[in-house]
Amino acid sequence: MTDLEQNILPDMGGGVWSPELGGVVGILGLAVVVGAIVGYAVMLFVAHTFTYRTWIFDSVVALGLVLALIGWATEGPNLAAGIALVVGVVWFPLVRRELRIRGSDQLLVRKGDRFPAMNVVTTQGEPVTDRDLAAAAPVLLVLYRGWWCPSHKSQLNELLAAHERLSDAGLSVFAASVDAPEEAEPIQQYVGSKITILCNVPESLLDKLGTRDTKGAPWYDRLIFGAEKQDIAMPTGFVIDASGTVVYSYRATTVDDRPDPDRILANL
Repeated sequence: MTDLEQNILPDMGGGVWSPELGGVVGILGLAVVVGAIVGYAVMLFVAHTFTYRTWIFDSVVALGLVLALIGWATEGPNLAAGIALVVGVVWFPLVRRELRIRGSDQLLVRKGDRFPAMNVVTTQGEPVTDRDLAAAAPVLLVLYRGWWCPSHKSQLNELLAAHERLSDAGLSVFAASVDAPEEAEPIQQYVGSKITILCNVPESLLDKLGTRDTKGAPWYDRLIFGAEKQDIAMPTGFVIDASGTVVYSYRATTVDDRPDPDRILANL
């Protein structure tokens, strides 16, 4: 350790910061980084759930990077700190890439536009059209990614939590995806009568809306959960009035975004 490091590093336990302590901090940094990544993986693939607050994991990884840097600076190059730095730095672009949605360039149906013709079915196979939505208006129609995506649970849970406020605003809530009725039936059972689940959304409708996600289910969701390789819907929300006119629309461009019920209610 140089004289400069001895002067600027804090006195720990009556002595200067030691290289050995720096090594411990490097190991701690690695543990924090690995812990954040393992926690994220367990959330997605074991608990099969999701949080829109992905910044929490970013913050923990950043903390691990800081600890690793301190360990590297005090002990010099060491394996634990080096691994933490490499893994931590890779985390940010990798996760951002996985959360980014690819497909339609822009939302094509916006406030003031007429909602296009739609032919889908419920989980019981009953047909539902755009005219049915207008008849139930005002309607909140939410597009979600699919049964296999942990984010759909978080999205629907938010709608369930806000159901009373949405109902007080007069909104009937529908949630639609490209899923087949048999795939979406457990979701309908989960949300009960508060949300009507719609299935078999055609790609042609996604194109008309500007909500087609061409990236679809990632390879690991296809491997672990058996999701199909197909184009899906981007997380989107439309509020439609009795004339079939859209009075609110929002499309997410990342998986950790969605049409937030608070935002929807604030814009009615």
